Amino acid sequence: AIEPLFLPSRSGGKKDEQTCEVVCIFCDIAFLADKGFQNLLTHLLKEHHFVISNFATGVADPPGYFAYWKERFREVPDITDLCVVLKTNIGENNVGTRESYLLLSDKLPEDIAIRGKLRKSKLYDVLAYQEHERSDTSFRRACLFCKQIFTENRTRLLDHMAHAHNFSVGRPDNLVYVEELLDVLEAKLSSMLCLYCEKTFKDWQTLKEHMRKKRHKKINPRNRAYDKYYVINYTGQEGQESPEPDEDVEPLNDKPNDFEDWEDHTEETSLICLMCSEAFASILAITRHMKGIHKFDFVKIRESFGFYQQVKVINYIRKQVYLNVCFVCLEKFHSHSQLQSHLSSDAHDNNVINKSCWDQPQFYFPTYENDQLLCALEDSLLEDSADEVVVPEDWLPSSTNVLQAFEDKV
Repeated sequence: AIEPLFLPSRSGGKKDEQTCEVVCIFCDIAFLADKGFQNLLTHLLKEHHFVISNFATGVADPPGYFAYWKERFREVPDITDLCVVLKTNIGENNVGTRESYLLLSDKLPEDIAIRGKLRKSKLYDVLAYQEHERSDTSFRRACLFCKQIFTENRTRLLDHMAHAHNFSVGRPDNLVYVEELLDVLEAKLSSMLCLYCEKTFKDWQTLKEHMRKKRHKKINPRNRAYDKYYVINYTGQEGQESPEPDEDVEPLNDKPNDFEDWEDHTEETSLICLMCSEAFASILAITRHMKGIHKFDFVKIRESFGFYQQVKVINYIRKQVYLNVCFVCLEKFHSHSQLQSHLSSDAHDNNVINKSCWDQPQFYFPTYENDQLLCALEDSLLEDSADEVVVPEDWLPSSTNVLQAFEDKV
């Protein structure tokens, strides 16, 4: 099934790890660090018949791990000296194609050593960031469930939510990247999503009552996405899962008004640049950025085209950039960084885009489902823009007799 694409949301503080690129161990194709590095792992399996043992839970620093083995494999004359060869369909009665796969085992002494080294290095980085959070006095954030603002100390906010709202994410001294964790939790609550069972509800009141009665005012311990926010997970130890609460028993010591002040916080406008991941709050700001950094005059595009033409141009550029293809000369690149370098050079005028490329019906539809730049467009720059309409390709003039048109087709 084809899944919709989504632009990254704007967040302050710590840089999102998913914006970095990781190069394949065996070739020069780069991949954005998606959830669990599944794109790269799938590429290794399908294109290079290469499998890494216990990757999801055993590798603390995937970019460093991939970089190490990429360099190491270049040094050895025979990769099978380090990997186990697995052969498929070797039985006499097997009818499938015989294939060989390479397994990089986590039992290999060298692999054990590099994983341990990377885990220790990652732990030092995590502890350093945790210390930064403890000493950072610029912290300012509202409680997830009420209007109260907390400043300077993150622990005070966490303690407040635990005691005033009976909601705890764990001991503060075991937490790291706290603001990012709060962003994640706030986004889930804004989507009417229960933090424990992760079911979606129709409105705020229903969600609040559900979380109170079912004792779901906690995060889901089986959701591995939360692992990065707990220091213990960087030590190589596995934390124990919390016991299941009794779904049918309402807690006696729970206060029904724990979430009474819970407010609906509207999402801040985030306009993502057409060429990079920078986010802006206004059309003016993103226009200045694209012209100054990427040599792309968005004002000229808006003045030259009507609303629906602007929509198609934006969706076309979004798609090409996603595919690492230049939207002007259509040259394909191995990575997004290579495309960025190409667009920043003087190879061509980034404002001269072939109309036959973008003026297609498919680009009426957004490349990214949450592209707020499309919502921010104003159709007021051209005098005749208000009269512009989308005309279906098989549209018939109103004066055409419907019966006659049907007979002509027959």
